[in-house]
Amino acid sequence: MTDPAPIRRRFPRPFFGWWVVTTTATMFALQNATWGATFGAYLLEVQDEFGWSKAAISSAFSVSFVLSGLIAPGQGWLIDRFSPRFVMRIGALMLGAAFILLSQINNLWLFWVAVILIGLGTNLGGFMTMNTAVVAWFVRKRARALGISSVGLGIGGLIAPAITWSLVTNGWRPTALVTGIVIMLLALPLSTLLRRRPSDYGLLPDGLTQAEADALPERVPTNVTTVDFTVGEALRDRSFWFVSVGHGMALLSVFVVMVHLVPHLVEGHGWSETSAQWMFGVVSVSSILGQVGGGFLGDRFSKTKISAACMVGHFIALMMAIRADFYGMRNFGTIMGYSTMIIMIGPLIGPWLGGAMNDQFGTYKEAFAIIGIATGVSSAFFLLARKPPVPRRSSARSAQE
Repeated sequence: MTDPAPIRRRFPRPFFGWWVVTTTATMFALQNATWGATFGAYLLEVQDEFGWSKAAISSAFSVSFVLSGLIAPGQGWLIDRFSPRFVMRIGALMLGAAFILLSQINNLWLFWVAVILIGLGTNLGGFMTMNTAVVAWFVRKRARALGISSVGLGIGGLIAPAITWSLVTNGWRPTALVTGIVIMLLALPLSTLLRRRPSDYGLLPDGLTQAEADALPERVPTNVTTVDFTVGEALRDRSFWFVSVGHGMALLSVFVVMVHLVPHLVEGHGWSETSAQWMFGVVSVSSILGQVGGGFLGDRFSKTKISAACMVGHFIALMMAIRADFYGMRNFGTIMGYSTMIIMIGPLIGPWLGGAMNDQFGTYKEAFAIIGIATGVSSAFFLLARKPPVPRRSSARSAQE
C-alpha cells in the first residue's frame, strides 16, 4: 500500500524525514503528558475515590503492556503490509475513545478495561509504529533522528504538571474526558505526515541528493547491514535476544519510576501532587539531553557500547536504531513486533512490583533497590550484542553473482 502524492514538489526543504520526526516527537509528547508521566497522579486520585489498592490499580497498567506485547507481531505485520500511518490512526481513535470511557468508570473491572484500551491505543499509535516510520527515512542519521523524536517524551514530562494540576483542580473525570477529545482532534490530522518510506516519493534517506549519495566513500555505514533479514533469521540471531532482554530490563526501572515516583513523593515525603509532578519534569529535562546526545554519539560510535555505558539514562532511541542497523528495513516492523513481546516483560513486572511492595512494606525502598540492580544487569546484555553475520542465503547469492 503506497501513499500517494510526490512529496518532493510539496516540501523541497527541509527533508521530509524531519517532518516524520516532528510528528513522532509531537505524539510522544502528547501520550507521555496525558498518561505515561501522569498515571501516578491518576493512581492517587482513583485510589482516593474508590479505595482500591495500589497493586490493583497499577496492575491494570501492567496488563495493558502484556496485551500490547502479545499483539506486537501482528502490529508489526500491519505496519510492514500497509503503513505506519494506517496503524497510527487506529491507535489514535482507540486511545481517544478509551480516555472518554475512563471518565465514566464506576468499578474496578471497567477501570481495567479503560486502562487496557489506553495501553493498546498508545502502543498502536506510539513507540513501535512511530519509530518504524522514522528509521525508514534515515540511515546515516538514524540514531540522531530517533534521539530527536524521543525528545517528545521529555517534553511530555514537562507538560505533565499541567495535567496533574487539572486532575487535582478540575477532577480526574473531566480531565480524562477532555484528554480523549483533544487526542483525536490532534492525532488524526498529524497522521497525514507519517509517510512510509522515502523511495515511494523518489527521495533518498537522510535527505541526500543522488549526486551527494554517489560521492560518499561508502553508501551505507559499515555498522549498518545491507541485507534485509527475514523474521526467522533475526529470531535465530543471539543479538536479537540480547538487545530485547536488555531493553526489557531497562524498561522495568523506567516504568516503576513512571508509575510510582509521584505517589512516592506525595505519600513518602509529603509533597503535593503538582510539586511531585514537577520533579518528574526535572527527570524529563535530563531525558531530553540524553536522547539528543545519545543520538549524535550513536551515529558516530558503537550503539551497543553507548547503550551499555548509558543505561542509567536509558537511551531508548539507540535501542531502536540497533535493530534497524542489524536487520534491515524490509521486515523491521514485524521483527520489532516479536522483540516487543520480550520487551514488555519490563512494563509488566515494574508497575505491579512497585505497587505490591508498597502495599506490603509501606515504602518503595525495596522496589527501587531491585530496579537499580536490574539496570546494572541490563548493561551486560548490550555489551554482548554484535552485528550479525550475513545470512547464508545472501552469502550464496553474492557468490553466484
